[in-house]
Amino acid sequence: MFRLGIIGTENSHALAFSKIINLPDPITGKRLYPDAKVIGAFGPDEKTAQAIVDEAGADFVAASPEDFHGKVDAMIITNRKGSLHKQYAMPFIEKGLPMFIDKPFTSCPKEAEELITAAKKSGSKIAAGSACKLAYDVLILQKDVRQLIASNKFVSSSINFPADTSSEYDGFYFYAPHLVEMSLKIFGPGLKSVITTEKNNSRLCIWRYDNFDISLHFAKDVPSSATIYAKSGVIMRNIDIFMIYDQGVRQFMHMLRTGEMPETYEEIIRPVQIIAAIEESAKTGKEVAV
Repeated sequence: MFRLGIIGTENSHALAFSKIINLPDPITGKRLYPDAKVIGAFGPDEKTAQAIVDEAGADFVAASPEDFHGKVDAMIITNRKGSLHKQYAMPFIEKGLPMFIDKPFTSCPKEAEELITAAKKSGSKIAAGSACKLAYDVLILQKDVRQLIASNKFVSSSINFPADTSSEYDGFYFYAPHLVEMSLKIFGPGLKSVITTEKNNSRLCIWRYDNFDISLHFAKDVPSSATIYAKSGVIMRNIDIFMIYDQGVRQFMHMLRTGEMPETYEEIIRPVQIIAAIEESAKTGKEVAV
């Protein structure tokens, strides 16, 4: 039995993950993960932590993160502010515990690198980031783009997902990981540089690859979609993120059971580095290498 703890219950993700892990599936009536249980939660808001006990069957509300030491086999960090992730995750990573760290992995490239350095030293396995990259529509777009690139028919693309540059949860870092990680999934890791403009609390970012450019639209309150421009025609697809919590939990549980990380340590850091580059480009108006 994998005993799991959660830190960061102010995020709705915490309760969603806990219910998926702890409760019977509403269709089959059976638990999907009988070999795991979220046993405790730490707020820092006690009311939202208590909901994980009351609604998801966890055993206790932790008075502090230290309450989990010696009681859990893995941890889930889901604070809305990525700036809190290092302080909460590091003690468990240093002990070698497997981790799921929600988006954003951190709100600072240096802190991301420090966590990864510690994980490499201790052997801690990490699953991290936005589960939006696991959405069915994203995987279909990834397949389409790969086929078009392989056949030399891909030209460019435009993709959008809501973000808020003035969010109280570390600003742009709070929602930007969704679009950044989806785009890396679809178009691949070979991003060279970014150019960003900002108007109306939204950002338009050009991603430059060796053989093509794409545009990312971080537009507040605009539904997510993608348009693929190819020599063979135009593909338009809305992006539905239904079921991403389930996909995220499945990926984490696979890592716990097999020891196989879904991404490399370097891939985990990459979105944080890219967001920092987008921030720099937005401030300076210049193209920024990634």
